[in-house]
Amino acid sequence: MNRSPAIKSGAYMATFRAIESCKPEKERLVYDPFAAAFLSKFYQTLVAVCALPFIRKIVTTGIQLRWPGTFTSAVARTKLIDDMIIDAVKTDGINQIIIVSATLDTRAHRLNIGVPVHYVEVDHPKVQYAKRAVLAELQDMPTVRIDYVPLDLNTQQMSDVIPQLLQRNHNKTLFLWEALTTSMEAREADTIFKYINNFPSGTQVIFTYIDKAVLENPKAFNGFVSIDRILRRSGENWDFGLHPGDLNSFMEARNMKMRYEGGAEKYRAQYFGNKSRRMKGYEYFRVVRGEVK
Repeated sequence: MNRSPAIKSGAYMATFRAIESCKPEKERLVYDPFAAAFLSKFYQTLVAVCALPFIRKIVTTGIQLRWPGTFTSAVARTKLIDDMIIDAVKTDGINQIIIVSATLDTRAHRLNIGVPVHYVEVDHPKVQYAKRAVLAELQDMPTVRIDYVPLDLNTQQMSDVIPQLLQRNHNKTLFLWEALTTSMEAREADTIFKYINNFPSGTQVIFTYIDKAVLENPKAFNGFVSIDRILRRSGENWDFGLHPGDLNSFMEARNMKMRYEGGAEKYRAQYFGNKSRRMKGYEYFRVVRGEVK
């Protein structure tokens, strides 16, 4: 779990969160005061000047030209998952959140839900070490209960390393996994979903995946050919997807029911409103929220 490409994806997402955080409070969808700490000095400087609206516009336009749809999709998707987590805690009584392949996720630190929540981050030990070293240098960090569970899925399974106490009935658990884009991750998914089914009924899972159609006909999707080229150049190869129409049967086969499924077009419309009509690209990147029966 979490080979170097995943770190690169995590850094891209941290960059997008940091840029969005530069917007005035009433305009931004996401606020992450910790994201910039994970970036190189160059990108930290770039984010800093994004406090100026005209610079921010130039930067986000440049991102759109190079990676069509990535910025707006990432911001709206982050907001959607944030809201799903908050809803799960406040409405469904979720009190334990296990983040699989956490990379540079900062939800444990930046989400102020207002009730006690136990966070567990599962990741490769080298990734966790680097992340915790950065967080340790930050001032005025909120006190959050986080258990860091090191896991290398090349040699271990989740059931081998996650303590059994996490499965106790007084815990109502939500799993978050923002990565199901490669054949290796798909093999990991079967192990992870089998493990999730050891938890009580009502346990929730949020995960992301890509529409298989983009792999079958890349040119039919705005900007994917250039994005795919950049991903391959950085060592990441998206080679696994699912057809959205198959998601119900996919979840049923894993003893889960689906509560939400949608791509970037849907969640951008939810958060950007009419502005989303002008946002193109990344429609194939989708979010699922499910529940163990």
